[in-house]
Amino acid sequence: MPDRLTDKDKQGYLDRALRAADWFVRTQLGQWRRRAHLGDERLVWDDEYFAAPNFEGERDPSKDWSRDRGIAFNADRGRFLYYYYMPDGRYVPGLNWTMGRALFVLTEAHKITGQAGYLQSAQFGGKYIEALCVTDPHYPAALGAIRELTAQGIICGALDGAQAASGLLMLERLDGQANWLRLGRMFCDYVLRHWTADGGLPSVARLHPEEKVTRRDGSCIGLCTVIPLWHLYKRTGEEKYLAPVLWAADRIVDVYQRPDGALWTVPPDRIDPARPPEPNHHHGIGQGEERFLLRNDDCTMLLLLTAMEATGKPKYRDAAVAYARWIVTQTPTERPYCVFPVQANHVLDVARQCGADHSEWVLDHLNDRVLALQVTGSGDERADGGFRGEDEQGEGGVFGGTSLDYVVTRTTCYAAGTLFRLSGRGGGSGFSVAGV
Repeated sequence: MPDRLTDKDKQGYLDRALRAADWFVRTQLGQWRRRAHLGDERLVWDDEYFAAPNFEGERDPSKDWSRDRGIAFNADRGRFLYYYYMPDGRYVPGLNWTMGRALFVLTEAHKITGQAGYLQSAQFGGKYIEALCVTDPHYPAALGAIRELTAQGIICGALDGAQAASGLLMLERLDGQANWLRLGRMFCDYVLRHWTADGGLPSVARLHPEEKVTRRDGSCIGLCTVIPLWHLYKRTGEEKYLAPVLWAADRIVDVYQRPDGALWTVPPDRIDPARPPEPNHHHGIGQGEERFLLRNDDCTMLLLLTAMEATGKPKYRDAAVAYARWIVTQTPTERPYCVFPVQANHVLDVARQCGADHSEWVLDHLNDRVLALQVTGSGDERADGGFRGEDEQGEGGVFGGTSLDYVVTRTTCYAAGTLFRLSGRGGGSGFSVAGV
C-alpha cells in the first residue's frame, strides 16, 4: 500500500466502495423501484403482492417488506441491473456475468462491514443465478452450464457463466449454504468435462433445438473461464480443478504475452493487420497491431498469480510483474472507461503479492479515471453510488445518449475492487487470488 495514504484516505476509499455496494442493493429488481406515492417519490417494492386483506388498497405501512416479500409474480426477482440510463430511468436487467460481479462487490462489503443487508441482497441474487443454472440431467453435455440471460434461455456462454459461478462460491464462503457450493461445483465440473489441453475450454453450450457444446482455444480472455475452478480448488483442495488453471496460465505466458509484458487478444499468428478490431471495452485502442492488444483483460492476469501461489514457479511471477510494468508505461486513456480500474487492480495485486510496487501510478490517475465516474448527490436512487461509463455499445448505449449517461455493472465492479484494495480492507472477492 502506498506510504502516502493516510487512515483518512483509506476510510474515504472504503466509503466510496460501500456506496457502490449500496447501488447494487438499491437497484436490485424485485425489491425497489421509484414511483410517485402521495406526492413524494420514495422507494417501494417493485413486485406486486397479494397482501390480504387489503391488496386492492394501500399496502399496510407497518408491514416490514424487507423481511417478508409476500407472494411475487415477477421472474426478475433478485436480478441486478446490467446498466441504468440516467436521463429517463430505463435500464437493462442483469446477465449471468453481471450477477456474478454484483456478488463480488456485495460479498466483499459484507465481509468487511458485517451488515446483513449486503448478504441478504447477495443471497437474493444467488437465487436468480440458480434459476439460470442447467441442472436438468436431460442435458448431460451442458449440465452445470449457466444460461446467459433468463431461465428460459438456450445459450450458455462459458466465460460469462464462470463469473456467476465464482459469485456463488464467494457467497458460500460467507453464509455456508451448501446449495451455492453445489451449483458452483456443477459449473466447474461442466468446464472440466469439456476441457482438453489440445482443444481448449468450452465456449458455448446450446440447449435447443439440440444440445451442443463447442470449444475454442483462440481467445486470451476466454482463459478466465477457469477462475471459478481456482476458487473451488482453494475451497476443497481437489487437485483435478487445478490442472486447467495451470494450463491457462501457461497459455498466457507461452502464447499471448509479448516480450514487453502486454497481452495479445488472439494468438499472434492469427493477427491480420488489415482487419483490426473496432474499439470496444476489450481492445481496439491505438494504431496498427496495438489495436490487437488486450486492455480490459477481465482479470486474465489473476491466473498468473494463482499459478504462482500453487506452484511457486518464477515464470508466473515474472509474467505478472512484466504485465504490470507494461501497464504503468501507458498513459490511461479516457475510453474505455472500464480499463483503468481493472488494470489498477492488477498493479495493486502485483504490488501486494510480488513486491513490485507501482501503486503510485494508480493514485496518480485515480481521481480522473475512477472517482470522477462515481455518481454522487444526484438524488436518483438508481444512480447514486454506481460508476458511469458504458463501453460495450460504442458511444452511448441501447437507449442512445452518451456513454456517461449510463451507470454500469462493469465499471462499478472494477472500480469498487480498486477502492476496496486501496482501503486496505478488501482484495477483489471473485477477482482475487484469495477470494472472499
